[in-house]
Amino acid sequence: MSETSIRTIADLARAGFEIARQSLTQVDYEVHHVAARPGYLHELALSPDSVFVETLCSAANGGGVVIGTRTRAATEGPSQDSAEGPRGGARPEPLTEGWLFRDTALPNPTFIYESARTFEGLVVIDRLATEAQDWHGIAVRDLTKEISEVATRVAGAPLLTLQCPAQLPTVVKTRGHDLRTRKESPSPCSSLAVRFSIALPDASAERRLELGDRLRALCEDYGFGFWIADTRPGHRPGNWFEVCRDVRRTGPATGSKPMSTCLPLTCAGPARIGSTHAIIAFLQRYPQVGVAGCTGTSLDDLAFIHFQLSIEGVTAERLNKILTKLLSADTVPSRPHELLRKLFFRLGLHAIPDEPADRDRTHPASDYQTFLGPAFDYRPPVAGEIMAVWVSWRIAFSGDGLAAPLDCLHGALREVLGEDAAAVSVEYLICRATEQSVVRGKGKLGVPRAVVERFGGTGVERGESRMCALLEDAWKHQADQSEVDGIAELTVAWREAWLGHWTYS
Repeated sequence: MSETSIRTIADLARAGFEIARQSLTQVDYEVHHVAARPGYLHELALSPDSVFVETLCSAANGGGVVIGTRTRAATEGPSQDSAEGPRGGARPEPLTEGWLFRDTALPNPTFIYESARTFEGLVVIDRLATEAQDWHGIAVRDLTKEISEVATRVAGAPLLTLQCPAQLPTVVKTRGHDLRTRKESPSPCSSLAVRFSIALPDASAERRLELGDRLRALCEDYGFGFWIADTRPGHRPGNWFEVCRDVRRTGPATGSKPMSTCLPLTCAGPARIGSTHAIIAFLQRYPQVGVAGCTGTSLDDLAFIHFQLSIEGVTAERLNKILTKLLSADTVPSRPHELLRKLFFRLGLHAIPDEPADRDRTHPASDYQTFLGPAFDYRPPVAGEIMAVWVSWRIAFSGDGLAAPLDCLHGALREVLGEDAAAVSVEYLICRATEQSVVRGKGKLGVPRAVVERFGGTGVERGESRMCALLEDAWKHQADQSEVDGIAELTVAWREAWLGHWTYS
């Protein structure tokens, strides 16, 4: 029997065990499309109506998304929608700062992968961009399509994570290659780059080289920079190996207008190979539609794929008027291609090439639920004024979800930063149940550089390191005072690779 056959049988056995130990496999989830602001996730985590088992949060370009799951077996009693069936996912509930969607789905328990058997990469499109233009959205869209195609057709595996914008590797400088003069400084919190990871059923060196060569050739053709995760012993997530350097681009020769609008789009369904590629390939058929940002992962064996769409020449006001009419109709399409095709038609956009609709009913995301809107005005990042601070934790599984570790973290921020804690934002966060009765979390905070500079620094200890050490001590103290059992492995660092071996991407 071959190694592949043995691994397949083992995966089936593990899937059977997961199904057998759960009385109900249906998963309730929430998707929040809101304007990005500090404190939203903290307030949501403390709300008694939003107890999440696993969570994904991302904020960019002035917009934010928060996704949380909770299994029926993990909550008290049946879902509030169980009597009438799942609620229509396409119809939003209005919030003060955006829209809320609720729905229920059946997960894919055969979606099993080992965290050590992944191919992780980072591609930078334009590191010096201070304000995104329309051509940047097209570049992110086309790059994401190529990455998802490599995962589907070359690796034959799922695209596990996707993130844009992303932080670039730490800046390292030496004088005359003298290691005694080596200096490291934090890179900007977010840059116009795409970070991704691909599962590897075959983790051989040959397969890794094949994936790396395919992406390297693509990046060299377009002048993008490319790094792959350093997998040598002792190198943790956040350590990168440079494959090719980026060449600064100024955009198309005919010029390009600044990006003005972002439209949040989230697709959710059973995690499977090729779902991201199917959605992004559909978007590529519309030349005016770009991607300003994206984030994606699997939670509770459900795939969540989130895009911020940029549509050339269309204002947020016009988009929201069309969306309001579209989503208030008697029948609203719930599948990605159907809902997007109807929206684009009302905007006067036409697909190139215009393929038969029947083909859209057989792709891997054809049964996914779609959550769209509201549109918001694009807001460029504050270039160079925000520094990334990485955090990680572990907690025993409980009904409190994110509440305990996040509340303790905010208490630590108030203790160390005082009134400046209100300016700290959550740029990225993922919280996942990785083992039975254990939940692990990892996040990237955006801290104003003016706040970091208050901590000074010496030749022995940088100001960033001093601030992170104080925050970590205060976080541990807050956790001890909270009397919540099971909070451990609390870490704060300005370099992702310093978090610890227990973290993941």
